[in-house]
Amino acid sequence: MADFLLIPDAGHGSWWWGRVWGQLTAPQDYPPRLYSQRKAGEIVMPDLPGHNSVEMNGSGPYVADDFIKAILDPVKDRGLQDLIIVGHGLSAPYVLQAASMLETPPRRVILLAGVVPDNGKSALDSLPQTTRLMFKLMGRKPTGAGKKEIKLAKPVIDHIYCNGMTRFDSVLASGWYKTIPSSMLSTRQQLGSLSFNFPITYIPLWRDRLVPSALQRRMAQKLPGVEIERELDACHEVTLERPAQVAEALLKHA
Repeated sequence: MADFLLIPDAGHGSWWWGRVWGQLTAPQDYPPRLYSQRKAGEIVMPDLPGHNSVEMNGSGPYVADDFIKAILDPVKDRGLQDLIIVGHGLSAPYVLQAASMLETPPRRVILLAGVVPDNGKSALDSLPQTTRLMFKLMGRKPTGAGKKEIKLAKPVIDHIYCNGMTRFDSVLASGWYKTIPSSMLSTRQQLGSLSFNFPITYIPLWRDRLVPSALQRRMAQKLPGVEIERELDACHEVTLERPAQVAEALLKHA
């Protein structure tokens, strides 16, 4: 029975995995059978530095090692075993680096629309030109912590992150976003030097406007031995829009 470590995207927190957690822990049969074994073991959803309510507004600046440590610490602290690590969007480079540093390799790494930069490039470098410009413009606005955080504008949330979602879910989501530590976007990554001693699954998102699906596939193909699954009909916020499908895709590897 696999344990799951669910890592949120930049500007997101552990709460974004709430609906997926519900699907992972729900009984497979209704009414549930006595003594039926769950396919998911422990499910841990850590916040990355700069994303939870305690750390917001001033802590930092954060560096790559801070994000990697936040992924590695729960593995040791909670004694996670037979581990599946899931990363969403801009957390992908740090998930891959953390996975390669584990003494016992994870059972699998699964990326949802993961941003995989070329060696020596940053996540921002890997995004379309219009998206790069969008982040740069939002990064110029003061956030209360100098210019080290990026505050997502509501039109960006509505039309880039949440396109196609129901109005209810879009409004709900808009209150959950946190500012993005700019270092998550600007840090140059050295993924080419990693030892990928674990299998990788990449799940593209068809309606994603932040990371277009064609770009997702090109980035996925950089990863050795990657398994690219069928696209999900979802916007970037797939964990909110399609939690049952995400849970099904994860449990397939448990």
